[in-house]
Order: sequence, then C-alpha cells, then structure tokens
Amino acid sequence: MFRNSLWNALGLVIPSLFAIPAMAVIARILGVEKFGIFMLTFSALGYAGIFDGGLTRAVIRSVAMNDDNDAHNREIVGTAGYAVIVMGAVGTLAVYVAARRIALLLNVSPEVLGDTVEALRISALVIPVYLLSLVWFAYLEGKQQFVKLSVLKTITGLFLTVLPVAAVLVKPTLSAALAGLLVARVATLAFAYRPCRTGLGAGVFHFKRQTLHDLFRFGGWIAVSNVVSPLMGYVDRFVLSNLLGAARVAFYAAPSEAVSRMSVIPGAVARTIFPMFSKQQDASAGTARAASRGLLLVCTAIAVPLFAGAHWFLTVWLGPQYGDESAVVLRILLVGFMFNAVSQVPYSRIQALGKSRATATLHLVELLPYLALLVVLVREYGLVGAAVAWAVRVFADFLALQVMARRLVK
Repeated sequence: MFRNSLWNALGLVIPSLFAIPAMAVIARILGVEKFGIFMLTFSALGYAGIFDGGLTRAVIRSVAMNDDNDAHNREIVGTAGYAVIVMGAVGTLAVYVAARRIALLLNVSPEVLGDTVEALRISALVIPVYLLSLVWFAYLEGKQQFVKLSVLKTITGLFLTVLPVAAVLVKPTLSAALAGLLVARVATLAFAYRPCRTGLGAGVFHFKRQTLHDLFRFGGWIAVSNVVSPLMGYVDRFVLSNLLGAARVAFYAAPSEAVSRMSVIPGAVARTIFPMFSKQQDASAGTARAASRGLLLVCTAIAVPLFAGAHWFLTVWLGPQYGDESAVVLRILLVGFMFNAVSQVPYSRIQALGKSRATATLHLVELLPYLALLVVLVREYGLVGAAVAWAVRVFADFLALQVMARRLVK
C-alpha cells in the first residue's frame, strides 16, 4: 500500500513542484484580477468531473473487482468512454453559451470582460477531453498499475503546468493561458489512450447499453457526491468574487491552491486504497488503520512548518502583498487540510463497499448549512471568514465519515 501510495504521490508531487513557480509567473504577468479569474477558471475545470456521472469511480471499482476478466473490462472502459464524451459535450455547450453571463456573475471589471468571456469559451472545450482522459486513467487505477500511472501523470502534469505559462509569456491574456491548458489536456488524452489500447485492444471503443446501466447504478450516487463535494470545495471562491469583487479572490485562491496542491498526498493514498478496499470488502480494517496513521504522520510533517512560515512562504512565492493579505487564511486552511486528509480513508472505504448513496446523502445534508455559514462569515470577516467556514465544514465531514464507516462495516 505504501509503495503504491508513494508512486501515486510522485505522479502528482513532481508536477506540483513546478506548478508553484509557474503560478507565480502567471500571477505577475496577468496581474491580480486576471490571475484571480484564471484561478477560478482552473478550479472550475477541476470541477468538470461532475459531468462524468460517477462513471470514473465506477470504472475503477469494477475493474478492481474483475481484474482478470479482460472481456468485462473492455465493456466497462469502452462504454464509460462513450458516455462521458456525450456528457462532456453537453457541459461544453452549456459553458460556451453561458460564458458572458458567467463572467458578469463573477463581477469582473469592464476592462477584462471580453478576455474573460473568450477564456471561458476556450475552457469549455477542455471538458470532454478531460473526462475521457479520466476514464482511460481509471483503467490503470483499477488494475493497480501505479508505477505506469505515476510516470504518465508526471509527464502530463508537467504539460498542464508549463504550457499555460508558455502561452502567457507569448501573449499576456487569460484566453492565451486557457488555450495553453487546452493543448495540455489534449496531450494528456493521447498519453492516457496508449495503455488502454495496449491492454484492451479495440475494446477501448466498445459500447454496451446494459453495461452503462450497471455503471450508473453505482455511479449515480457518486455523481451526486461529484457535484456537491467539489461545489463545497470551490464555492467559497465564487462567493468571495460575488460579494467582494474578483480582485480580492486572488488573495484567497492562492493559499487555497497551495493547500489543494498539498492534497495530492491524501489523494495518492485514496487512489491506492480504493481499489484495495474494493477487492478486500469487509476485510479492510487493518488497511484502513495503517492508511490513517500514515496520512496523519506525513501531513503533520508538511503542514506544521508551512503553518509557522506562512507569511514568508507567500511573500517569496507571490510577493509581499500576498504575504500580508493571505498568511492568516493559509494557516486556517492548513488546519482544515489535516481533517480533510484523514477523512479520505473512511470515504474510500464506504464507497468501496458499494455504499455510494451514504456519502452522497452526507454531502447533501452538509451543503445548505455550509453555504449559509460561508455567506455569513464572508460578509462579516471577508477572506478569513471563508477560510473558517471551509475548515469547520471539513471537520464536521471528518467526524461524520468516521462514524458512518464504522457502522456500515459492522
């Protein structure tokens, strides 16, 4: 487990090491407001996973439970691939048509409105490409081929980091940055296709209606979590933009993105243990304990020094203005990060048992109280209020998942 988690982490950490200076370059070239909008758009594209209908997670679980059944896996991967292309196209059309309304909702200044609309329309084209790459990478996760997956994620992660920077160096606009990201996503799709074609042959383009029904039976509730959970993860930035203006978002989005980059560690563990839990089912208690202890130790070792040096880190990374405005925000987010990291273990365990409805229900219950708390605290305390609201929400989520996992296993 730890070896596979390490490989998963390397595939995400190495690109993240390049992403930190890359974001610094983009922040200085685009300026505060454009950089804030770029971070919002970048976050929203990560949220584009909602359009997969929970199929990516369903593919991982199904492949893990039927590791040696190549005929089954061809049906699973091929059917899911066709489905996400259709759903991604719907998402592309929706974002493209609503681009101007989205820009106005973000309360951007008139000077950058045109560039923002164009950038949003370019970003819409990323959605189906991104979703299909998720399905093809899910095949490797289900097969637990984490070494190969790590190498591919490292290469493609570098593309995603470097190409937007290269684009803004040529043309300092939002639309150029998003065009660079689109090219990077297309390259990622090409890298994801190769191992699927090798392992499944022509079956990578296979479709079967009954298989789609079976995938949605598990993935439907995953889709609910895929909508609600990222919404609670990113809505703070959009509330800040709406209430305080897009220019203020950058001072929150920067430390939030740093914490998000740190989440590659619990994310790597979650990607490792989910197919393991899917195979082990009820006999997963020992794996869960080991994963929780390991995560707590590693995340504490990273978070404590960053908590102590928050002002220095932000100043060196993005400049003195960010150090002064965002240090307290970063410290609060780091506290929430610890609880959010360890909660990945019970979350993965519950879903591996096929109880995706339980996690979806929990997220639905959390949504409205969190939104209410977020709006109240942002109005009263601004950036700090948004950070506190997020930390409170992930702490409550951690407690609920722990209780739920123990009851469901029993």
